[in-house]
Amino acid sequence: MKRLIPLLVLILIAYVCAPASAQPLRMTIEGPSQVANIAISQLKNLGGDDEGRISGRFVSTLMRNLKLSGDFKILDPDSYIEKPQSSGYDVGQINFADWSSINALFLVKGSVKAQGSQVELTAMLFDVSTQQRMMGKRFVGAPSDVREMARRFADAVMKAVTGTRGPFDTKLAFVSTGNSRYKEVYVSYLDGDGLFQITNNPTINLFPHFDKTVRHLIYLSYKSDEPALYLVDLEAKREVKIQSNLGRMVGGALTPSGDRIVAAIESGGYTNLYLLDSAGNRIRALTHDNAINVNPSISSDGSQLAFCSDRSGRPQIYVMPLDGGAARRVTYEGSYNSAPSFSPDASKIAYESREGGRFDIYVIPTAGGKALRLTTDGSNTSPSWSPDGRYIAFSSTRSGRARIYIMQANNPTIVSALTEDDGNDTSPAWSWWLGE
Repeated sequence: MKRLIPLLVLILIAYVCAPASAQPLRMTIEGPSQVANIAISQLKNLGGDDEGRISGRFVSTLMRNLKLSGDFKILDPDSYIEKPQSSGYDVGQINFADWSSINALFLVKGSVKAQGSQVELTAMLFDVSTQQRMMGKRFVGAPSDVREMARRFADAVMKAVTGTRGPFDTKLAFVSTGNSRYKEVYVSYLDGDGLFQITNNPTINLFPHFDKTVRHLIYLSYKSDEPALYLVDLEAKREVKIQSNLGRMVGGALTPSGDRIVAAIESGGYTNLYLLDSAGNRIRALTHDNAINVNPSISSDGSQLAFCSDRSGRPQIYVMPLDGGAARRVTYEGSYNSAPSFSPDASKIAYESREGGRFDIYVIPTAGGKALRLTTDGSNTSPSWSPDGRYIAFSSTRSGRARIYIMQANNPTIVSALTEDDGNDTSPAWSWWLGE
């Protein structure tokens, strides 16, 4: 499975400087009431794409990802007046009145040229009201790279419009029963493309977690009878079993660099957290008490560890330095709080909280304070943040079967279901960005 596409070259086209009186529009979008109308035109064929297959692949992927953001309404292509092949794709070549007449706030146009195994693709974002180019990118790669080009351009659109890069050039790992009763680990792009099955064994595989490079993934499996951690090199497509003489492994997380593991290890009826090297050798104990300490989550800078512990009597969320030190309790409300996940800047922690057998997602400042409840229907578990901090992926049975959904992190707005297969999908883990 490819993590990065080596032939893909991204060259940023310079921003067009606008007069101070007519700066391109930038929006702060926080909810569905502020969605922005965007028109996404097919690309102009400059040669080699007479049937429009490359253009169609780029446009459909871009539409899918911007729709997933919850911040844009994609205008119906049947309403477009200006035709891509008979018009230009830069300022001075576009009839903005045609786009304004269909209430487009933003416009994407571009071109494509294909020759042999190489595709040259240019895409630009325009502010229709000011008739200015906000951003443009030129991509060079193979035909198989076109969807990746669209994902990277979607990230750039989000940055141009909101000031923050989008989360689409990422991967999502999750557990699914698929068409069987066994739980397997899968990885795909956020838009569902490139689905890849990591495990294939008649048992239970759980808790996938990426490192920050998105080259490595760790998961827990019962495929050797006893639970054990397995470290996967996604580029080399090989895995190793993490061996330890400390006890029985029941979970783990990778440090951002991918060369160390925080493992939850059970011994004598208690579970403690240990820092291990990638071969499973003990570096140091992080917790050492007669309690159950599980669900490790590591901040993106590798400095902090969040985890669940019942040391106070019931499971609550704690935070401590990864290099050792005292743990600090973060949650005090709720009788059963677990599955913590750091926001990218480590200022917040998302977690699941159980009351009366029903789970919902909450967010609390890492420093402690008042928790914000994001879901209310009692069917939601396993939160995981997007790398831009806008969204949280989670598993929910709100529609019957367990599905992976994303919601906006600042308010209880469900954006979209990410999975729609016949199985039960749980334990989402959102990766860092794949490329710059």
